[in-house]
Amino acid sequence: MSFTHNQVSHNIYWIREEDTRQCYPLMYLIIGSEDKALLIDTGCGCGNIYFYLRSLPFMENMKLIVVNTHNHPEQTGGNWRFSTTGTNGLAHLVEDLCAGRKNKYYTRLMDTSWHWDVQTYKVTRWLNDGDKILLGDEDNLKNTVQVMWTPGHTPDSIVLWYPYANRLFVGDLFYRFDDIMFCYQYTDMRQYENSVRKILKFVESQDVHVTYSSSKNDTDNICLPIFKIYHRFLLSVIAGTHVGTVLRIDEAEGVRYETRDQSMRIVIGRKIVQKLNTAREKATQN
Repeated sequence: MSFTHNQVSHNIYWIREEDTRQCYPLMYLIIGSEDKALLIDTGCGCGNIYFYLRSLPFMENMKLIVVNTHNHPEQTGGNWRFSTTGTNGLAHLVEDLCAGRKNKYYTRLMDTSWHWDVQTYKVTRWLNDGDKILLGDEDNLKNTVQVMWTPGHTPDSIVLWYPYANRLFVGDLFYRFDDIMFCYQYTDMRQYENSVRKILKFVESQDVHVTYSSSKNDTDNICLPIFKIYHRFLLSVIAGTHVGTVLRIDEAEGVRYETRDQSMRIVIGRKIVQKLNTAREKATQN
C-alpha cells in the first residue's frame, strides 16, 4: 500500500493512506524542536506506516510519540507497527502509544466488528483531559500539545490543541464533504453535541484565528464560522426540525442529514434515531 504526504506548515505534515478499504484516512505529523515528533493516528494498517515514516529524510532518526484520536479501525489499524504486546514492545525510537483515558474499557474492546480486524497493540500512556504531550523543552511552545476530551462519536474521542500553530486536530469530531457516521453501539449524541459545543466555545475564546485538521478532507481550514454553522445544523437534527433521507440497509441502516450545500453530512443509525424520537416525545409530554 502507498502513502502520500504534504507540508501544512513548516513543522506540520499530513499523511494519507491509499488503503484497500477506500477510507483514505489522514494522519498528521508534528515535528518538535528536539528530534522528537508526534504522529496523530496510524491509519487502516493496510500499509506499513512505520516504514514509510522512517523513509522520510527528516524522520530517519526522530523519536516518535503516537496518539490515537479515538478507537476506530481507520485510526488504529497501524498501531501494532509502533507498540505491540509480548517481547517486542515498542518499536525502535518510539516512546509511547497514547489514547484518551475517558473510557479505557471502550479502547480495550478493540472494536473491530466494523469492516476489518485490527492487530493487537498496547497503549503505553493514557491521556487525561488537559494533559500535555511534550516534544522537547516545555518552555518552547513548539513542543507542547494539549489533550481535550471530546466523547460522543466514540466514548474515548479526543481533540489535540497545538497552540504554537493555533491549530486543532479534531479526528472524526468534524469534517466536511463526507458522511460523519453515528451508527455505532457506543455513540452518544448528547455527549457528542456537548463536545462540539465545548470545542466551539474554546475556539471563540481565542484571540487568534484557529485552524483545524481532520481525519478526512479538511487538512488546513479556519474553524469559524464553519463550526458555528455545523453546531446549528447538529442542533436542528437533534431537535427533529431537519428532515433526513432514509438510507438503504446495504448502504447504512439509518438516516442521512445534510446541509443545503451538502458540505456537511451526518448519518445516524436507526436505533439512535429511535432514541432521539423517543426523547423528543417525552420532552413534549412533560
